[in-house]
Amino acid sequence: MSEPPLLSLTDEAAFRAHFEVEFVKGPAVITYDGIRIRFYANQFDHAFYIGSTSKSGKDTFSLERDQRMNWVQAVATDPNMEVYRRVMTGGRVRRIMLEPNEPYVVICEVLSSDPSQAVFITAYPVKSKSALAKMRSNPRW
Repeated sequence: MSEPPLLSLTDEAAFRAHFEVEFVKGPAVITYDGIRIRFYANQFDHAFYIGSTSKSGKDTFSLERDQRMNWVQAVATDPNMEVYRRVMTGGRVRRIMLEPNEPYVVICEVLSSDPSQAVFITAYPVKSKSALAKMRSNPRW
């Protein structure tokens, strides 16, 4: 995949507005195999913030994550990505889409009521080899 250029916006408010315009209210993001991903404004904090300590919640704006925001669509729609299926507690299914060269991951939850629909959960650069190995331990999609 040829990654889109990093976003260079003025501040946190500009990144939040970009997310809402391009993803929440923008054209649908549809994976290469036809799953429509829905985005909600309240997911911005979870996806584009990090914890300042291992015990804190996501309380710190992450420029590294925000600059790669447009990579979400590129990864989700590219048939050359590594795609894994993770079954969560209660049977919820997560779709893990991994750009292996960066590496960068996009995670969505597929709706049990309609498997052609998913909800965006998060996206981030994968920094840990153990996290990468854990993702790859799931079965292929």
